[in-house]
Amino acid sequence: MGLALEEDPFVGEMLSDASRSGGFQSVLALAKRYPNAFHMYTEEEFAFIADAGKTSTAPTAPIWGLNQVFGAAHVYERLVALARDGEARGVAQRLLNEALEYEGERFEKNVHYMVAVARAADFEHLRAAFHPSPGSETERLIFQAALSNRIFAPYSMKPRPSAEVFYRSGEQREANMKHLFAEQYKKAQAAVPLPKVLAMFGQLHMYRGMSERTDLYTLGNLLSELAIFNGRKSLHVYTAVDPHEKSGRAPLVKAAIEAAGNSADGAVINLRPLISVARGRADFNPDLRRLIMGFDVFVFLSDPGQGSFEHLRTPHFRWYPDEER
Repeated sequence: MGLALEEDPFVGEMLSDASRSGGFQSVLALAKRYPNAFHMYTEEEFAFIADAGKTSTAPTAPIWGLNQVFGAAHVYERLVALARDGEARGVAQRLLNEALEYEGERFEKNVHYMVAVARAADFEHLRAAFHPSPGSETERLIFQAALSNRIFAPYSMKPRPSAEVFYRSGEQREANMKHLFAEQYKKAQAAVPLPKVLAMFGQLHMYRGMSERTDLYTLGNLLSELAIFNGRKSLHVYTAVDPHEKSGRAPLVKAAIEAAGNSADGAVINLRPLISVARGRADFNPDLRRLIMGFDVFVFLSDPGQGSFEHLRTPHFRWYPDEER
């Protein structure tokens, strides 16, 4: 079984190697080396990833990274190693040095480098210096980093761009996730005709059908349709933790809290019987309808904690920019 994560493909490769070679300690060391490369960044998540990679019997990489590039240092460092001449090495090293000013620690300067500092011209300079062959590792590194920078671009624009600009950004991101999944799935199929995959992503990417807010057909929808194509099934699980939810999810959260009572374990609601209630009613909350139609199970966790990071903390550590933890 593969474990697909909301991490970039290069992080997925590194996590596969680290989890298989040294388990949790090797994964933790990787997280400390590249603290800004990871979208998920708690010790519990890294322990889960390490267990998945260590116990997997898959002949191919057990961890699949299907997201855009979140941090740049690991990409630039690899390009420095791949450079075949001084010019290419110099361009990559200059960008690596710049990225490390922001990525030496987790959001060291309270700035997300790929969002607010990296420039489209940087990747053009890399292409001009490296002349990457189509399909090469070098071409893949530069392409994914440049694509990520384009996806992130609207979030640093001032004044704030139109909703259409954000829609196109999300469209590129979702399409890239699907392409990366297809690559990994085809590799796995070379060894196992019908690979099994566990995908752990934010809920907006896991809807069956069209996602709430983004109005995009999701990676989760691709997984659902692929399962049908293969004569199999997919299970889509939506997890919530906020007891004061104000969105369309609020009725489900309220019902889950009532079902949980005093239990510290939370509650699970089977959404399938609710389809007949949700569909075909003009007065039904559209976001709640989409959630019920798009997922099989709703899980409410009574403990809203976001995990621990004590072994990952550094002097200037930030969970995300503008957020102290």
